[in-house]
Amino acid sequence: MYTFFQTEKYARFTKETPYAFAGHSSIGVGGIAAAAFSPTTEEETVALITALEQDGVPFHVLGNLTNVLPADGVSKRVVVSMKKLRGVQKNGNLLSVRAGTTAGALLAECKRLRLSGAEFLTGIPCTVGGALYMNAGVGGAYIGKIVESVTALYDGQIITLTQADCGYAYKHSAFMQGGFVILRADLRLSNEKIEIIQDRIRDFDERRKHLPKGKSMGCVFKNPKNAVAGRLIENAGLKGMRVGGAVVSREHANFIINDNHATARDIKKLIALVKNAVFAQYKINLEEEIRYLD
Repeated sequence: MYTFFQTEKYARFTKETPYAFAGHSSIGVGGIAAAAFSPTTEEETVALITALEQDGVPFHVLGNLTNVLPADGVSKRVVVSMKKLRGVQKNGNLLSVRAGTTAGALLAECKRLRLSGAEFLTGIPCTVGGALYMNAGVGGAYIGKIVESVTALYDGQIITLTQADCGYAYKHSAFMQGGFVILRADLRLSNEKIEIIQDRIRDFDERRKHLPKGKSMGCVFKNPKNAVAGRLIENAGLKGMRVGGAVVSREHANFIINDNHATARDIKKLIALVKNAVFAQYKINLEEEIRYLD
């Protein structure tokens, strides 16, 4: 285990040592990391990442851990948690939103300011940084569509990327290529009556009520072209399939539930079985939208 975090160099940063992934991830599995750092400002974030890179310490940059599968055992990486890098500032119809701001906090500010365009994030348990990373959204509405620009740390420099630079596509962004630490984004929204904003939020909230309860990562697989992943899994007869404590939800087949002290190994094995079964029946390769953590 690393002991670098005990030095004076890292004393200024808020940290948790050790860090248990199972206690923080929405799926409730995973081993431990030597430490998790939680910067509260962009300056702290840049200083921390710079120090880690100079010392050759591998790290994960994480938000709410809602769309990730942490590995079992002891991680060789430390965690940089962005959850305390929060805040929203208005500049005309642009909102400058820090990476650790939750979707719920963003929507609360949108309602207060009478700004519309982000209602599709209703009920998604993500940080804005995580949403920007994976182009989160629902029903054809994705955060990439309302991005004006994203500010990130890359190769030791703070850079600004336009919407085009971000390479947004279905559940994809340029940030997935690695090397980027998202700091904030400017989102372009529009003025709207509060009643209309609240109606839209209620509509998206209703759509999410059918989703399974319990510990999960949300949807595990992307929808293939001209198909729906959950429907393929259901039609292949895989609802209720179990490996150890992990089970394919009977309510929504694209969810895997930690039903009884599942391990990451259980979930990975179940994912492999689902992919193999769907390919055997439909000759379609399902692609995960979740992120695996080592």
